[in-house]
Amino acid sequence: MGEVASPLWQSSDVELVEALAALETRMRQNYSAMLDLVSELDSRRCAGRLGYSNTAALLVHALRISRGEARQRISQAEQLHEVTMPTGAVAEAAMPLTAAGLKQGTLGVGHVEVIQKTLDSMRHLEQEQRAWAEELMVAKAADDDPGALARYGARYVREMVDPDGTPPPDEEPQRPERELRRHLFRDGRMEFKGRLDAEAAALFEALLAPFDKRDSDDMRSYAERGGDAFADVLQKAANAPDLPTHNGLKTEVAFTISLDALERALGETILPGNLSVSDARRIACDCHVLPAVMGGASQPLDVASPAYVVPAHIRRALVLRDRGCSFPGCDRPASVCHAHHIQSWLKGGPTELRNLTLLCGQHHRLIHRSEWEVELVNDVPYFTPPAYVDPAREPRRNRLHHSPVG
Repeated sequence: MGEVASPLWQSSDVELVEALAALETRMRQNYSAMLDLVSELDSRRCAGRLGYSNTAALLVHALRISRGEARQRISQAEQLHEVTMPTGAVAEAAMPLTAAGLKQGTLGVGHVEVIQKTLDSMRHLEQEQRAWAEELMVAKAADDDPGALARYGARYVREMVDPDGTPPPDEEPQRPERELRRHLFRDGRMEFKGRLDAEAAALFEALLAPFDKRDSDDMRSYAERGGDAFADVLQKAANAPDLPTHNGLKTEVAFTISLDALERALGETILPGNLSVSDARRIACDCHVLPAVMGGASQPLDVASPAYVVPAHIRRALVLRDRGCSFPGCDRPASVCHAHHIQSWLKGGPTELRNLTLLCGQHHRLIHRSEWEVELVNDVPYFTPPAYVDPAREPRRNRLHHSPVG
């Protein structure tokens, strides 16, 4: 049986249960197919080409799911599918039996989560032992709900597969209380690691705290929020009046390219210094311009006074109007936002309130890299999503900084 051919009220109790079980099996199989798509999206790095910082951010917009659910699906997709490494090598799926059970419909999302957590707690084991643990868990999942499966894993699988438990950590050698290791990649990105004493750590946390807030609609992970907060603190420090100078000047980062070349170049063309043209255009929205005339041997013949693209009096008016990042659902304050030219400044867009809006760094990058569009309607910024986010492409606005209009 398994299907209810007649109206529900005419079905027997057994028919209802059988139909429900059949529907659950199809839902599980559909979830498996969905993870296939997520794995393919992630392995192709589609999110970056569509303007998103990562796959989770794309799933949040495209599927209207929470950041936590998006990360759960990505994590499960990584565990249940083969992974192509940056070198081109293919790593086998970490949980192949679980993947097969989900595809058949015998396992559900809850079972997958329990098996994944149980195996994650046994990372120190050899591959054969982990495979044995997965085999035991998958066999038990055919008869048990996720709660019972979790108890089985904690009480019996660990005892059989891992009787000695997790080995104690090695004693770490004594290290200085303050240290910072930095590695600069060829593309300009930096990776760093370090430690601070208690006093400096307290100061660091106090500086990050105002920028590291999160609400229910925040799409960023804990690490991404911390990274954005750190960048905001750096931006604040760079604008401090008593910032230390080098050779009498505050530190500046500059790239040199003719205006004509910048206008003609394609969006992902890489400029000297591993900066893409799309990023250069984003920076040019709200940058510090140093007009200079260069000679044939790249020698400066004349250098004029530097000036900001968006002068202070216009930025103050912009802050009063937008109050913070104008992207829908974003609550980032105006103090860490950039002034975005709706019509590109490089293409003659005027530096006027009617052509400007405030965007935080994350959403400024998204607007420049993706198909999201923005326009002002009665001095209110409205954002039109790509068709893959909303087929109807209904404009949206941020209501967190303003009371609803009309």
